[in-house]
Amino acid sequence: MKSKKFALRVAIGCYLALTFSDGLLSQDAVKPTRLGLDLMDQGRCQEAEAFLRQALEIAGLANATAVYNLASLYHRQGRLPEAERLQRLALEQIERTRGPFAPEMVQSLSDLGALYRSLGRYTRAIDVLERAVQILDRNPPQKFTATVLLHLANTYYDLGEYAEADSLVRRALAAFEAGNYEDPSDLGYILSGLGRGYALREQYVDAEAAYHQAVSVIGDTLGPRRSEYALALANLAFVYERTGRFRDALPVFESAIDILEQSVGDEAPFLAEVLYGYSNVIKALGRKSEARQIARRAKSMEAPRPGTVDIRALSRR
Repeated sequence: MKSKKFALRVAIGCYLALTFSDGLLSQDAVKPTRLGLDLMDQGRCQEAEAFLRQALEIAGLANATAVYNLASLYHRQGRLPEAERLQRLALEQIERTRGPFAPEMVQSLSDLGALYRSLGRYTRAIDVLERAVQILDRNPPQKFTATVLLHLANTYYDLGEYAEADSLVRRALAAFEAGNYEDPSDLGYILSGLGRGYALREQYVDAEAAYHQAVSVIGDTLGPRRSEYALALANLAFVYERTGRFRDALPVFESAIDILEQSVGDEAPFLAEVLYGYSNVIKALGRKSEARQIARRAKSMEAPRPGTVDIRALSRR
């Protein structure tokens, strides 16, 4: 195994599958909700927050839709403690008002499981995601199936249980091919899962091919200015970095960083993990002083917000 201070690859998860229906909100809360969700969908998370907070103030904490939407925004921004509190509240309200086997339960459990994974609470993540799978198995087919299975697969990858993770990724792909997905972009996340499995085994040719496909699918379905697209680029750049293709990695890292800074802000915790990879490339190209500055910036971003937005980098070794 190659020795480096940081061996970073990014695993993209299909999170924030969708938001709950406007019909569950009061009329006054519908407009700010739609504005907030539109801005979030464009990657303009800081602008979206004001509208989603306004919707929650109008609807109240008893409204699962408004609570869930703001939790989803905080999750995407990497504000994990805030997101966890709201996600748990939303889940309790959904279960109480719609029952333990409602489709909305699967969605909420999926995002909560992804959040626990981001926090490094893997046992809790598996418990929550397995519960979502049980609901799916009870009421097949459902469009959330690929999403839930991929979240669970990424959790097992984090734990080093590759065979279990690979099996779940294959199930997610089969679910997608059967039409059980929320959005065509789900295929990009599944391809990223396949790439991650290859990268973990240092099968970099296969990993590169899978990540190239993921970049293409996510770019075509979500657009080139979304954080998900940036992290798909980062996956590809990490493969280039790990195989010594530093000049290939450089512009890909730079594009990913630029998109992340514009879409989720320059303090998002998962941006730090991309910056570490970028600093390794800069150092390898002989720009050691600049590399130290970038690494210091990344290190300064880690302490306040441990974890990432379900786009968790692999363990450093």
